Amino acid sequence: MSVAYSEISKEKHQEIMEAFRYWKQVAEDAVSDPSTENMEKLSRGIEKMRRPVIFPTEERFVVRDELVQAMLSIPGSVGFFEKKYYQAKKEWKAGSLRQQEYIDVIGETIGTIRYLPSPESVRVLGNLIDDQERLTADEVERMPVAFWALRGLMNLIEDGPVYSDDYVEQIIDRKMWVLWFEQVKAGTRTFRFKGDPQPYTLAGPAEKELRPLRDGDEGVEARRQKTTERGNPEISTGTGEEDGRKIPWLPLGLATLLAGGGGVYWWRQSRKAAP
Repeated sequence: MSVAYSEISKEKHQEIMEAFRYWKQVAEDAVSDPSTENMEKLSRGIEKMRRPVIFPTEERFVVRDELVQAMLSIPGSVGFFEKKYYQAKKEWKAGSLRQQEYIDVIGETIGTIRYLPSPESVRVLGNLIDDQERLTADEVERMPVAFWALRGLMNLIEDGPVYSDDYVEQIIDRKMWVLWFEQVKAGTRTFRFKGDPQPYTLAGPAEKELRPLRDGDEGVEARRQKTTERGNPEISTGTGEEDGRKIPWLPLGLATLLAGGGGVYWWRQSRKAAP
């Protein structure tokens, strides 16, 4: 939980301020010289800023936004992490990269892209939501890449698919996101990023919002309104940010379930229902 500066010792405050200055310099260095080393360092800074244990102040959000904007200003930044992910997967498949190393790359690449509000991020994450390959043969299975890609989309997208009334599916309703992304790729649906009213397609900003309507389909907004009228006003686009600034609508038990065994349930159920 973030705390006020008045609750932090003078020494700790100075330490935090020095760290913020360091990471801002990292952003400047990456923009002027987008080398692999500088890009990876900037990625680590974005990750660290979401952790109140490391930076227990609200200012970390401001610094993180600066780091994100720096990353977005670098041409090809999303593609850099996309390429790194697929290269790691190729090496893991070939046996030249250990499983844990591959999992670490998943965390770094998707963990960075999930904070970059751009159509390119939506394309990369959307293309990964069908990747349900098991990462281990353990009895307790690790989450597939699809799970983390979906969490990334849920963190970015304001007007994602409306969930069903099944509380377990409200954790992540993969089939709804698959349909949503198919419509986005087809150009029949636009999307908005959180905090930004501008509608987008995968090609960039759109002139107007697009929502597909099919026979017997009331449309997203109508179903969203019905959900609201049933007394669940916050059921909409997903979990939001995990760092405390945006709180997801999830019953406490479900949040605990997701942190523990709920993801495994989602993975097993989605495998059964996968098209």
